[in-house]
Amino acid sequence: MLINTLNKTIQTLDKLISLTKEDIENIKQANHKEVFANTKTKEILASEFAKLKTEIDKILVSRNKPLEEIFSPEEEKLFNEFREKLFEFNNLHKRFSKLALSVANFYNTLLKQIHNSETIDYKNESYKDSNLQLKA
Repeated sequence: MLINTLNKTIQTLDKLISLTKEDIENIKQANHKEVFANTKTKEILASEFAKLKTEIDKILVSRNKPLEEIFSPEEEKLFNEFREKLFEFNNLHKRFSKLALSVANFYNTLLKQIHNSETIDYKNESYKDSNLQLKA
């Protein structure tokens, strides 16, 4: 039972890792629609992961054995793979979060600068007095 649950958990983490890598590349390419399209799928996978992790916890607690005897060799191998995948996902998610936060801050700053500036219209003879300053 633990082997089956660990395999499902690893598969779920693989999907989350793949989507997060895809999202990182999409942010770099400014494909924001693609990032938003993956959000619901990632939420479903995260919920599935949480359920599987809870199931793993219950199985391990129910064994009521010393730590050295809790895993069979195959279970230990899968558990180590699970931890490696979790570590990989954690690092990728941190990277994704930093990129997403940077983009959000950029847009918020840009909107604030545009919103706080004077209106520029075609009636103005001189645009040099504008408060709008955009940097590339």
